[in-house]
Amino acid sequence: MSGLETKFLNLTLPNPFILAAGPPTAKGELVIEAFKAGWGGAVLKTISLEPTPLPKPRLHVIKSGRDKRGMLDIELFSNLSVERWEDEIDMIRASFPDRPLIASIAGGGSPPDWQEVIRRLEPHRVSAFEMNVSCPSFAGGKGEKLGQNPEALEKAVSWVREATKLPVIVKLTPNVTNINFFAKIAMDAGADAFTISNSLQGLGGIDLDTFSPLPSVDGIGIIGGYGGPGLKPVSLRCTANVAKNLPLPIIGCGGISNWRDAAEYLAAGASAVAICTAVMWNGIQIIDSLTKELENYLNRKGFASPTDLTGRALPNIVTFPDLDLSLNLVASIVNEICNGCGICVKACTSGAYQAITIVEDLAWVDLLKCSGCGLCVGVCPLNAVRLVQSVN
Repeated sequence: MSGLETKFLNLTLPNPFILAAGPPTAKGELVIEAFKAGWGGAVLKTISLEPTPLPKPRLHVIKSGRDKRGMLDIELFSNLSVERWEDEIDMIRASFPDRPLIASIAGGGSPPDWQEVIRRLEPHRVSAFEMNVSCPSFAGGKGEKLGQNPEALEKAVSWVREATKLPVIVKLTPNVTNINFFAKIAMDAGADAFTISNSLQGLGGIDLDTFSPLPSVDGIGIIGGYGGPGLKPVSLRCTANVAKNLPLPIIGCGGISNWRDAAEYLAAGASAVAICTAVMWNGIQIIDSLTKELENYLNRKGFASPTDLTGRALPNIVTFPDLDLSLNLVASIVNEICNGCGICVKACTSGAYQAITIVEDLAWVDLLKCSGCGLCVGVCPLNAVRLVQSVN
């Protein structure tokens, strides 16, 4: 039987699922309820010396029909003071003295900005500090983030490292061309681990009646943070890149909606996963299905714990020259499943090699034209198309 207990740095989590810093961890009572529900740990909403007022509105859910594809937010850090957070953490610890509780922190351009927050919070038994380096840089140009400026990042991590013996986790931003470069800087400056990754910069949309960005405050808005399911491919790539190149443990974060997403992050090199948007959309009780289904999967694979899954996919993530370009695959239709809807025909006609037609109410593949691109497999709603080895 598999178990879900997870080791991360010097922390023991009952399972690898952590609440990411954000609205679900904006106050102590929310964290307590999440721990009661069974979450393995939590990262508190980012705490700074100066509380940040909350824009109203500040969230915009991005949809395609009824499907939620992502979310854009324009809020920054916690609106609670450090003094208030001292009380909130004490309240959490009174109920859960040992559950991993990570304080997300942010600061400015001098050591006291970071170190005073650490000095105030550490006596209240936080387990580690997570640095939010997606805050504005104190050494770069207008609009640049701390995590995008090498010199500023190195200084900030070194200041935090100087101030605490607790684990220091750096939450990297994906808004860079080479995340390994910045991860290496953070590691050399004293980071013990990474959270990968924070949100992408984005616009949620434009109101075509008022021409205001979405969301907007009285008609005007800012570039915000894009998270949710659409972030997953980017953050998963960042996770794998760092895991393949640096030795520090990783909390995978970005677009995790179900146990499969979480398992993929673990296989890509994460040791634990952090979730925010899915909790905001579906509630903290999703932890029940997350833990149950992940444990079922581990049992099916014969893995004793989530640790056995960590990094399993990394040897298979290579560069283009490593691919076997001699492999010849073609599309094959499962006639017993196909209903002749023609979706694959439209896709192949406009986006591939015009290899599929409808013959006697079923899809049919011209093997001389098929290039094995896989588009038809992805668009078929019935899973009636497979890629098989060509006999030619």
